[in-house]
Amino acid sequence: MTRRVLIGGVAAALAAGALVTAVGWSADSGDEEGKFAADALTAMFQEYGDSSGTWLGADRTASVPLSGDRTLWLFSDTFLGRPGEGGTRPRDSGLINNSAIIQEDGRLGRFYYGGQPSAPSALVPTPEQEEFNWIGDAVTAGGRVQVLANSYRRSGAGPLDHKLTGTMLADFTESSLTPGPVRKLPLGDRISWGSEVLTGGGRLYVYGTEGVGSMKFAHVARTAGLDLAGAWEFWTGSGWSATESDSARLLSGVGTNYGVRRVGDQYVLVTHENNMIFSADVVAYTADSPTGPFNGPHYLFRAPEVAEGHIVYDADLHQELSRKGRLLVSYNVNNLDEAVTYADASVYRPRFVEVKWPPAGSAKGPAAPGGLTAVADGAGTASVTWQPVTGSDISYRVYRRDVTAGQTHFVRLPGDGPGANTTFRSDFLTNGHDYEFAVTAVSPRGESTLSEAAAMRATVPPPDAPGTVEVRALSDGRVTVHWGQIPFVQLVKVFYRDVTDGQSKPEAAGTFPGVSATIGPLRHGHEYEITVVAVGGGGDSPPSRGVRVTPRVTPPAAPALPTAEARPDGSVHVTWPAVAPGLSYQVFTREVGSSDWGVPGLTGRTAFDTVPLRHGREYEVAVAAVNSGGVGEKSLPIRVRAVVAAPTAAPARLEVEVEAEQGVVELTWKSTGAEWHKVSRRDLTAGETELVEDGIAVKGTRTVVRGLADGHEYEFVVAAVNDGGSGPRSTPVKVRLPSVAPTEVSARSDEPGTVTVAWTEIRRGLTYRVQLRDTTAGEQWRTDPYPVTGDRYRTSLLAGGHRYEFRLQLPDGTMSVTASTTVR
Repeated sequence: MTRRVLIGGVAAALAAGALVTAVGWSADSGDEEGKFAADALTAMFQEYGDSSGTWLGADRTASVPLSGDRTLWLFSDTFLGRPGEGGTRPRDSGLINNSAIIQEDGRLGRFYYGGQPSAPSALVPTPEQEEFNWIGDAVTAGGRVQVLANSYRRSGAGPLDHKLTGTMLADFTESSLTPGPVRKLPLGDRISWGSEVLTGGGRLYVYGTEGVGSMKFAHVARTAGLDLAGAWEFWTGSGWSATESDSARLLSGVGTNYGVRRVGDQYVLVTHENNMIFSADVVAYTADSPTGPFNGPHYLFRAPEVAEGHIVYDADLHQELSRKGRLLVSYNVNNLDEAVTYADASVYRPRFVEVKWPPAGSAKGPAAPGGLTAVADGAGTASVTWQPVTGSDISYRVYRRDVTAGQTHFVRLPGDGPGANTTFRSDFLTNGHDYEFAVTAVSPRGESTLSEAAAMRATVPPPDAPGTVEVRALSDGRVTVHWGQIPFVQLVKVFYRDVTDGQSKPEAAGTFPGVSATIGPLRHGHEYEITVVAVGGGGDSPPSRGVRVTPRVTPPAAPALPTAEARPDGSVHVTWPAVAPGLSYQVFTREVGSSDWGVPGLTGRTAFDTVPLRHGREYEVAVAAVNSGGVGEKSLPIRVRAVVAAPTAAPARLEVEVEAEQGVVELTWKSTGAEWHKVSRRDLTAGETELVEDGIAVKGTRTVVRGLADGHEYEFVVAAVNDGGSGPRSTPVKVRLPSVAPTEVSARSDEPGTVTVAWTEIRRGLTYRVQLRDTTAGEQWRTDPYPVTGDRYRTSLLAGGHRYEFRLQLPDGTMSVTASTTVR
């Protein structure tokens, strides 16, 4: 599993306890300061997983010595939280793809991860959403920690279905593990680099793993100095090359991760035995240089968990912590049936074993067997026979090498072996591959050397189609598929076809070991046909008979009571604990007193920001989880009062421009993020001392102000506004409007009793009122009842010989213009 999911109840534990005080989670050898006994380390991680409330279990388990007698433990896939009742792993436990723990003073302390406590993520992130990083190894230099991680992409639904996409380099401070840059190295996708990083001779030797089919091969590169970000060279088998594609294989049968250390005058490589699938053996190889050639294998121990149905993988060395004269080896444990690991959280945690090193020399064993033959029997197995060895209490061990697959060393075949018999049948062969077999004799005095090898080419038919296949729909849309044990088959492929949608070609759900697999989730209410194909040494079997099933998904339970925090922009930030991994959520909001929840918001996270709400109003917020089965029950609502903070920044660059022809001014400004603004003004000419705010807000950053008095000087300011009030005002600007009084006013009398008044307009389109009086008769000013437009006015029925005065007035009274003339 490599999904990034939120963590349910773990969020609170991470928020409160990410800085874990690990009192009691310690391991000590009791006789060598700073060194640790294997069983004490195993117990320490079990206790940490049970008690920390954050780190529930993980794999990889790389150790890096830090300054101050501290140790950095690096992990890949990490489950979060605390065990459930009876030591189970809760189904809502979060999963992140890598993490770290600092060990100090013999105690496991702070747990490190990426993201936030409410949404934890991988410590070493990847820029590609569909990819994830698994940890390789790390080194320290100059107060920094450089971590190699390999990026993968899922290639199917099975636990073994993933594809390498490249290698990343992450940088951290050593003192606080503060993350720095993460970048992709200029490396390909053939070799996962960072299985081990070994310091020697002023260089770094970087070991990697190449996966080819079911076989894995070790490679090595080196840097010019002690910086992983520098140039790399790659071992070609005879020298060094700057081209990665020239990298040669060192040996076969390594894990994705393994340990290499200089111990005494030898380089010791320790790995889980991967020449055989699902082996229980952990082995060592030795060499005189970092590049080999490596001799072995030396069988160190068999992991007991394999006999319990688990798998073990990725052995590593921790010599900085080991006691004198020992190899301190870790390995990881898992189970390919996820029901097993969810039933027991302690399974998915590292184990530690101490092995005395160098191994004690044994007395001379019996002679090697002779007369070895190996013959393909045509049924997918090889029949191996040899001559008996003289002596008492003699038993035999059989070794095999797949020459075609490139296997570099003989590997001991698992199981009880032939015992004292001189015949053996070897199974799980691959069709058309060339194999070599060898046999040793074992007595109380020791084990003989390998016999002369016997070669054969395997003939393996495809396996039969799986027989009875049973399916069972789970309540979450997943389907459990069971099939019977198939001879000489360790992997099967499971396929599904959506009958409801009319899908014609089955789709691969993944490749699985054992006799069961859980696939999906599939679409709620759709009928599917499930088939199974066995994968053997002779290829794929025909598909099994199809079995139909209709998955049903129970809508999820209601989330726990959410929290709601009013934000200054009027929105509400809502968070809640995850109900289960992989769900989406609907967030409902309504004003208190309303019965209508309206249209909910939708999110795939456990946090949501509502749209801005009305300032000062009280709202109810509720959350419902959603899966393919529908929308679950709403949570209990929580109340929150929306608050909109008034703007805090004043608009900038307020400018004013007069449009004389229109008698208006245009104001423009630069907003600091607000949408609405209000303009305030005062008439300086009229002696106004207070700025008066316009009643109507302006949307945008421009407005035209009308209704101003011509010839008056004004001062303007602008302020951003929202429901929370007005913000600070801008720097004021001043402007004077030009006078629009007509000029060149004249009056003349061309006919008896008639006068024509003419003028020049400053602004076209104005309406004037004409005032006149008979000064000869001592008359007061009177206004002609008819407004005048244009640039002239004519009146009649005036008294001959009388002197008249005329003047023009703007009709709104904002400005009057008087012009007198003498009529003769």
